[in-house]
Amino acid sequence: MVQPHGVRRRVHVGELQPGDHACLLFESDEERASILRDFVLGGLDAQDKILYLSGEDDPPGPGALLDECRLDGTLTALDGRVEVVRLAEFRSGHGQLEAAALLRRLRGAARRSREEGYRALRVAGEPCAALHGGHGLPDVPRLLRYEALLAEEFSSGETLAVCQYDIRRCDPAALDAFESAHARSVVADPLVRTADLVVARTYRPQGLRIEGVVDAGSHRRLRDALGSVAAVRGEVCLEMSGVEFLDLGGLRLLMTFARARAARHRTVELSGLPRHLLQVITVVGWDRTPGLRLGAVHAC
Repeated sequence: MVQPHGVRRRVHVGELQPGDHACLLFESDEERASILRDFVLGGLDAQDKILYLSGEDDPPGPGALLDECRLDGTLTALDGRVEVVRLAEFRSGHGQLEAAALLRRLRGAARRSREEGYRALRVAGEPCAALHGGHGLPDVPRLLRYEALLAEEFSSGETLAVCQYDIRRCDPAALDAFESAHARSVVADPLVRTADLVVARTYRPQGLRIEGVVDAGSHRRLRDALGSVAAVRGEVCLEMSGVEFLDLGGLRLLMTFARARAARHRTVELSGLPRHLLQVITVVGWDRTPGLRLGAVHAC
C-alpha cells in the first residue's frame, strides 16, 4: 500500500514494544478508533498499564474511551489498568502546554506501573489537541520540541507511545516533520494473518491490502475480511500487488463482492493486480462484472 508522506518504518500496532515512540496519521474517526482499540487491547493482553492523554476533541471521559475499544464495564472493573489524563491539566495561564509538567506526570505513571507489576506503561494521545498556534493550526516548532522530549523519555524501554495526528488538520510539510520525529508509524493490525496470507484494513484509500496465497483453505478468511468493508460507502480498493497466488474460488469471491456492491450502486477497484491475474479475469469475461473497476497492473 502506498501511503502519503514518507515514513521511517511502518509497523502494525500489535508489533509495538516497550521503548517505541510511534506516530499514527489518521484521516477518519473510524481509522483512529480502530487502531486505538488494537493499541489498548494489545496492552491489556501484554500486561501493560494504559494511559490516555485526552484533548479537547477526544471522547469526554474514560467510559467513552472504553466504548471506543469495545470493552464492557468501567475502569474499576479493569482494576485501574486504564487511566485517562486531560491535557488541559498541563496548560499554563496563557494556554500553552507545560511539557515539563506533563513529562513528570508520565515519568511518575511509568514508575507506578512498574511498582504495580506491569510490563510497561502504554501511552496514547493527540498532541495537536494541546499544542496549537493561531487559527487552530498546529504549532509545529513547539510540537517537534515536545516530541523530542518524549522520544528521550521513552528510550528507557519502560514506556511505549503512539502520538496521533489528524491529517485533515495538518499540511503535508507539517506531517512530514511530525513523522520524522518518530522512528515508527503504526497501521492497523491485520484482519487475517496466517503463514500464507495477510489481509489488512486500509483507510487511505478505504479497502483491504491482500498479500500471499489465496486457496481453498483461506476462502472463508477472505470472505470474512471482505465482509468487514461491505458497509464502506465510497469505492472499496483491494490492493493486490502482494498476491502470490489466487485460485478461481478466490476470484469468484471478489466478483461476488463486486456484484453485491453494484446492487447498492457502489464499486470495487482491484489495484496492483499481477498481470497473469488480469489476463485470467479478462479471458473469463469477469472484467465486465458489474461494480468492478480494474486499476493499475502490478509491474512484476
